[in-house]
Amino acid sequence: MACEIVRLTSKGQMTIPVEVRRRLGLEEGDALILTVYEDEIRLRKLEPFRPLASDDPIWEIIGAGDSGLTDVSVHHDRYLAEGEARRWRKG
Repeated sequence: MACEIVRLTSKGQMTIPVEVRRRLGLEEGDALILTVYEDEIRLRKLEPFRPLASDDPIWEIIGAGDSGLTDVSVHHDRYLAEGEARRWRKG
């Protein structure tokens, strides 16, 4: 794709050229991620994701790692806090 030139409005807005929107499948209301890298501004389409269903098989393995705990998905914050407290007591 060739370079595209766009101009900013007084409010800092720009129009993404139609060819670019079509190529990326951008539609009204889509979210974009803007990253500043050195002297460049990079835009990337934010791909939406669907939340996991309660019957998704991933829930069966969450928390079943080396700790032996099977309820990490439910008590995640508590386990993190307890771990931090133990770390601070040792320090």
